[in-house]
Amino acid sequence: ALLFSTLDEAKSEGGKATPASFSILKEDANLRRFILVRGLLVATSLAPPYFVVLAGGEDQSALGQLGALVLASALASLLSSYVWGRLSDQSSRRVLMLTGIVGALAMGGAVALALLGMATQIWAMPLMLFILMIAYHGVRQGRSTYLVDMSPKDQRSAYAAVSNTVIGGLLLVAGVAGGGAALIGPVATLVLFAVMSAGAAIAALGLREVEAAD
Repeated sequence: ALLFSTLDEAKSEGGKATPASFSILKEDANLRRFILVRGLLVATSLAPPYFVVLAGGEDQSALGQLGALVLASALASLLSSYVWGRLSDQSSRRVLMLTGIVGALAMGGAVALALLGMATQIWAMPLMLFILMIAYHGVRQGRSTYLVDMSPKDQRSAYAAVSNTVIGGLLLVAGVAGGGAALIGPVATLVLFAVMSAGAAIAALGLREVEAAD
């Protein structure tokens, strides 16, 4: 924070989510679909705590596997970021589709291991979390690239502001829903998240190829 406070940042002429900015939601159907896809993909960021719960077993104590889970997350970031970046330059739409599929498979795999009574195995949840975090980092790369490439150059700040504002609202709702989902247990919650992630992949099929347009 101290280092960032020393940066000299040029003033921006736009970027605030004003009522006028929100009119682009009515005008741009592709933006609406992108926000839908991005909203469904928040499942990849909400799911990791439930992996930790499953790894802890019946006593909910996951400290014994915490190091392996953290390592799995770090390795996923290290190994996948470059690949997702290159793929996003070619087609960020396909990246969003792939990450939805990979995320759904990771969460489905975690559920399957839990139902088989194997979730507390030392390798089980770290492996599933590794796959999930690969998807998560792809989501971050794909959504950023797609938003920049789809936005008109003179409206990029408005597109970013509107998209982030809507997603922020969805995250608040998701936080409340996540608290309620805890009552139905981690397995049922992960099933819901897997469906969301798969739904994102399907919804991404309808997105425009913005890199091809360039």
